[in-house]
Amino acid sequence: MKHTNVLLAGGASRRFGEPKAFVNWRGKMFYEWAKKALGEHMVIISRPEFIDRFQENGEIEVYQDAEPFQGMGPLAGIYTAFKKTDGDLYTVLSCDTPLIQRRTMLELKRLMTEGIDAVVPISDGREQPLIAIYHKRIMPILYDQLSEKRLRISDLLGRISVCYVQAEEIGANPAEFINVNTRDDFRRLEEKTDSFRWD
Repeated sequence: MKHTNVLLAGGASRRFGEPKAFVNWRGKMFYEWAKKALGEHMVIISRPEFIDRFQENGEIEVYQDAEPFQGMGPLAGIYTAFKKTDGDLYTVLSCDTPLIQRRTMLELKRLMTEGIDAVVPISDGREQPLIAIYHKRIMPILYDQLSEKRLRISDLLGRISVCYVQAEEIGANPAEFINVNTRDDFRRLEEKTDSFRWD
């Protein structure tokens, strides 16, 4: 089966105050930390106004949301990746999770077995559907849900076969699953990495 890595970088970042994908932290932009975790060729789904900036940084496959679902959040981003690329399995990662590690993504991929539509980790009691693996066969369900403007990922997960895995079961540090939404989150990154094991 053909595998595709997808970086979701289309959020408006209103709470943060600037595009999170390009925030510098420890010598890399947030999206570059996510790219390191994906570890292979990836496609980026972003906003039209960010595409040139990604391309200037050497990224080749950068797409805006497919019509008619532009600006409809992460589900539109996943649908766009399905539509624009020829793959079977899709590793999906949001750009605002700079602590996620390559080994964690590989463990999720390993758990994707026949008959499963998605592998989603759980950390501190919270599902993490934007750090997950999806099979392209869910594309018709995704299309229907977007057409109905049902944009909650939890609704999608309720309609497909999901393998949920606790972070500790795959050796992941709970800190990996922190997503940076605000400046306060950003300031807390350093304290979260005191005992962190990097790839």
